[in-house]
Amino acid sequence: MSDTNDNYLFLGLPKSGKTTYLALMAQHLQDAANRSSKLIFRSLATPVLNQQTGKGHDEEITTQFIDDCISRLKQQAWPVKTQGYEQGYSFELKIYPRFFGISLYYRSAVIDYHDYPGEAFEAAFGVGDEPSPRMQQIGLDLERRISTARGIFLIIDTDNVFNGVDALKHREILTKLFRYIHSSNPQIKLAVIFNKLELFDGKEPDFVRKFRSEFSNAYAYLPPSHKFFNVYPLGKVVTTEDGNIIPPRPLQPRNILDPVRWMFDF
Repeated sequence: MSDTNDNYLFLGLPKSGKTTYLALMAQHLQDAANRSSKLIFRSLATPVLNQQTGKGHDEEITTQFIDDCISRLKQQAWPVKTQGYEQGYSFELKIYPRFFGISLYYRSAVIDYHDYPGEAFEAAFGVGDEPSPRMQQIGLDLERRISTARGIFLIIDTDNVFNGVDALKHREILTKLFRYIHSSNPQIKLAVIFNKLELFDGKEPDFVRKFRSEFSNAYAYLPPSHKFFNVYPLGKVVTTEDGNIIPPRPLQPRNILDPVRWMFDF
C-alpha cells in the first residue's frame, strides 16, 4: 500500500541548464533504482488527444525526450530546446522503506517538469512589462503548481544570476518567487541547485554565503525546509578552438543525485 502520493516540481529560469540537469538526473536515478530493491523510478506515459478523431492515446514523450538529450550530450552536443510548458514531462518514483528486510508500504511521488517561458515568471511575480493575457494565464498555472507541490527543485544558472546582464531582474524574480512560496506553501521542501558550476573551472566562490549577502531579502523568505546544492551535471566542459563550450567526452557528473536523495530521504 502507499501512504503518500505527492507532486514535485522541477523549476528554473530560462537558460538555467535545467534540461541538461533533468536528463542526466533522470538517467542516473533510473540506473540507481534498477540496481536497488528499495526504489522504482520510471517515466510516465503522456496522454495525447487526437484533435481530428477526439480520441486519446498514450505516448512515451518523456522517455523519448530523455533518450534524445542523453544521446546529444554523449555526442558533445547540447539538447534541443524543449517544446513549451504545456506538454511537460513526468516521472514516478516509489520508495520502499524496509523494516527487518520487509517492506510494509511505499512512498510514491510524481515529478513534473514544465518549461515555462521567462515571461511567465515575470507575469506570475510582477516583474517587467505588462504581460499579455496568454502570459497571465501561464503565470497563473505556474503559481498553481507551486502552491500545490510537495517539493520544488529550483535550478539556478549561478554565473548568470550573480554576474550576468539580467542579474538584477533575476534577483527580483527570485525574491518574489520565495515570497510567494512563503505565503502560499510554507511547508514545501525546496532544493536550491547552483547549476553549471563547470564554468568556474574549480574557482567557484561560496555561493551560499554569496546568496545570503547579495539576495538578503530573498533569503529571508526561504521556507524552513530548504537546502542548497552545488551540482556539476557534466563534470567539466570543453572549449573548442572557435571558443564554443561543449559537453566533455565522457560525461563525468558530480553531486547530481544529492538534491534528489535529500528531497525524498533515501
